[in-house]
Amino acid sequence: MKRLERVVWSEGMHLGPHHFQAQARYFEDSIHFTATALSYAAYGLAGCELDAEALRNGTVALVHARGIFPDGLPFHMPECDPLPEARAIGDLFPPLQDRMLVYLGVPAYRPDGVNCALEDGPNAAARYVAEVEKVGDENTGRDEKPVRVGRKNIRFYLESELTPELVTLPLARVMRSGGGQFIYDANFIPPCLRISASPRLVFLLNRMIEILGEKSAAFQRAPSSGLAAGFSQREVFQFWFLHSVNASLASLRNLCLAKRCHPEEAYVELLRLAGALCTFGLDTHPANLPLYEHDRLEACFDALDAHIRKLLETIIPTQCITIPLEAAGNYLHFGDVRDQRCLGRAQWILALRAQMGEADLIRLAPLLVKICSKEFTPRLVERALPGMQLTHLSVPPSAVSPRVEFQYFAVSRAGPCWEHIIKTRQVGIYVPGEFPDPEIGLHVILES
Repeated sequence: MKRLERVVWSEGMHLGPHHFQAQARYFEDSIHFTATALSYAAYGLAGCELDAEALRNGTVALVHARGIFPDGLPFHMPECDPLPEARAIGDLFPPLQDRMLVYLGVPAYRPDGVNCALEDGPNAAARYVAEVEKVGDENTGRDEKPVRVGRKNIRFYLESELTPELVTLPLARVMRSGGGQFIYDANFIPPCLRISASPRLVFLLNRMIEILGEKSAAFQRAPSSGLAAGFSQREVFQFWFLHSVNASLASLRNLCLAKRCHPEEAYVELLRLAGALCTFGLDTHPANLPLYEHDRLEACFDALDAHIRKLLETIIPTQCITIPLEAAGNYLHFGDVRDQRCLGRAQWILALRAQMGEADLIRLAPLLVKICSKEFTPRLVERALPGMQLTHLSVPPSAVSPRVEFQYFAVSRAGPCWEHIIKTRQVGIYVPGEFPDPEIGLHVILES
């Protein structure tokens, strides 16, 4: 029950602890009432780091955490509140159970009970534990006096220990590894106040932003002089699809990369995208999309993410993957082959542009440009050895979205260089000084 009645102060009244306790409770409940009335799901973690090394030894421990409990109690550990005592869970983990939730918990406020433990001794049922600390005069900075303060009695609890007398917040999911050790489940998403509180949530949203960026680039319409003749049915389809993707891409980038928003805000934008994509699907309807559940973020985000990616792949299957390259000086460029499909049945295409004649570029590139693994490419340059064979393509594959100023070369996937790329999943490209102001791209066309 909330206390929203303020204390009436009057001259000559006899002051007791009850007056100040009632006044403090009035302010706390008013703030919580306002926050819950104005914000949806105003509780969860704002930041958290668990000690993974301690868990390998069977102990749950926190490095830091901050957030708000469901009843409005804020915490900021260890800056303002003490960290909960580390807890060994080895003997508490059921032998036949492969995973278990760990919670942060604090005793609930009791309107007619003991809320602060004043003396040393058992204090598990008290919401606060009294401690004495020295507090100085804020005006002079001197004259320290002992002041008794109530420290929040926050502890670790396992899911089998939860009772109605506790206010709890899911913190992590512990699993047994194949070697019998305890590890934190990286896929678990606790209730959050900001998406940055969950690495898994950040990963899902960043991946979606990357996918939308790729789809947007794949569907960008090149300028045409024949616009007056109207659009074909396919072009109209492309424009509507591009509108759906670009509208969500811009909003998601701002919400996730700049604002670090509440999960529900990001979810609404994902729902808007999913609903728009239902227009292009044959067996889906917006009414069937999963709704937001603050206490089950993992389930609802995973389901919606899978739904959106399935629709995107149905509408425009990913046939071309671009391997990001970084300049490493001395005419070298390196990239990581992150997608396993690039090493399977696929065609590798090198795109090259330079400030030189087209005929010279086509003639010199197969002779001077070297492609091999990241480790071996510098050695090929030092020993003047060839890399993977390049063959000029007079008509580049449409899957790479060819640009007029670029020349495209097929890369032969054979020999020691290719074998070492498969082994290291890293690629290196050497473009010598004979190619002034070069710009390169490495594309992989997947076979359907």
